[in-house]
Amino acid sequence: MDEIDKDDFQKLLPIKGSERIQINNILTAVCIGALSLFLFFEDKISPWSVGQLAMAVPLLVTSSLAYSKVCYRIGEHRIWDPLGWFTHSIGYIMIINAMTLLIYRSNYHSVAWLFTAVVIFLFLVYSAMDVIAKKKRLFEKIVKLLFYLFLLFVGSMLPIILNLI
Repeated sequence: MDEIDKDDFQKLLPIKGSERIQINNILTAVCIGALSLFLFFEDKISPWSVGQLAMAVPLLVTSSLAYSKVCYRIGEHRIWDPLGWFTHSIGYIMIINAMTLLIYRSNYHSVAWLFTAVVIFLFLVYSAMDVIAKKKRLFEKIVKLLFYLFLLFVGSMLPIILNLI
């Protein structure tokens, strides 16, 4: 914490938590809306997509609950912030995976692969910019990037390659 002092950091936690909760709420609403639509057109969606969208909802809600603790439980952010990040990250990747599978299953195979390539490219750019901003983040960014890429591979690319959708 060499950029801001401890008092300023404590003041920023409620803002961070509040913003993350808003993002999670939007993503949860999207998941529920998408699931409702997809289940209406069930011949177009694979069980992999439904499962990932369905699991994204409790993950994103749990993330919101964890970030709410970041807002008002002073001194406990080291416990709740990682849980909020972890559950948000998995839920978010599951949404991306479900979108990829939906696009692929709708016979837009090249669009699905292009979508995946854009997602990976943006993850790389985001990670690189974070490392450029602060070199000490290199290990953290590599670990997080590998985590995201693993989830993308297992949740969308592998099912496509193995023809499981």
